[in-house]
Amino acid sequence: MWTVERPDFDIGKVFDECTKIIRNAALRNQMTDIRPNILALSDDFDARAQADEIHLLAQHQAGVGAVSGDDLKKNYTQRMAVKGKPARPIYDAILSLPKNNRCPFCNYGPVEDLDHYLPKSLYPGISVKPENLVGCCKRCNKLKDNISPTSPNDGFLHPYFNTANNAVWLMARVHESAPASITFHTAASAELSPALNNRIAHQFSVLKLGQLYSDVAADEIADNMDVLDDVYHDGASHSVAAHLARQARSCRSANMNSWRAAMYDALAESDWYCNGGFRGEG
Repeated sequence: MWTVERPDFDIGKVFDECTKIIRNAALRNQMTDIRPNILALSDDFDARAQADEIHLLAQHQAGVGAVSGDDLKKNYTQRMAVKGKPARPIYDAILSLPKNNRCPFCNYGPVEDLDHYLPKSLYPGISVKPENLVGCCKRCNKLKDNISPTSPNDGFLHPYFNTANNAVWLMARVHESAPASITFHTAASAELSPALNNRIAHQFSVLKLGQLYSDVAADEIADNMDVLDDVYHDGASHSVAAHLARQARSCRSANMNSWRAAMYDALAESDWYCNGGFRGEG
C-alpha cells in the first residue's frame, strides 16, 4: 500500500542473464525461441498495471510455447535468486528499493524477501520480470502466498503502479481499558477510487494488519506513560492532547498512513485517555 520506486531493468536482458547459464542446449534454445513471447507478456503486464487492470492478464501456469511452467520458474529459483548467479545482482538491487528497508505491504517489517506480485505458479513467464518482483518482509510474503487479483476490487495494491498514500485511510480507535488499547481499521477515502479503497481493505484483512498494529501500539503506549505523566503534571489534559497531536502531525508528515499517526490522532482525541487513561490504571 506504500509506493516504491519502479526498478529500472530491461526484462530482455534479465531473461538473457538467466537463460544463458542453462546447460541443457535443447532447453536453452527453447528459451531463446520464446523470448519474443516473454517480452510480449512483459509489455502486457506493464500496460495492464498502468491501466489498473492487471487482473486481466492471462494466466499461463502450463508454460509458454514449448517451455513448461516449471522450467520458467527455475529462471527465478535457480538462476536469479541464488547467490553467485549472473542475475543475482538484479535480485539484490530490487530488494534494496523499498524506502527505509520497510515492507511496502505492511510498512512495518524489514525487507527480507522478493515477492512475486503475480505468483510465479500462475504466471511463470514473468517470474523474473523486475516489475513483478517486490521487496517485502517474510510475514507478508507468507500471508500473501499465491493470491492473485480476480477483479479491480481484490488483490493487493502494486507498490510500483498504485498510489494510495496521498489520502488518509488508516484509522484507530481507543479502548478505555487498563491498560489502554488501540484497534485499527480502514476507512474509504473520497480521494481514492472505489476499487483502490476496496483493495486497501482487502490487503489490510489478508495481511492481518489490524492485529499487527494493535500489538506494536501496545508497546508504544506503555513506553509513553511516564512522559505523558510529566506532561499532565505541567499542564493537565489539554497539554497531553496537544503533545499527542504534535506527535500525530510529525508521524503523518513522514507517512500519511503510518500506524503511529493513526494511533496518536486517536489518543489525542480521547478525553478519557488525555485525562489520565494513559496511566494504564483500572
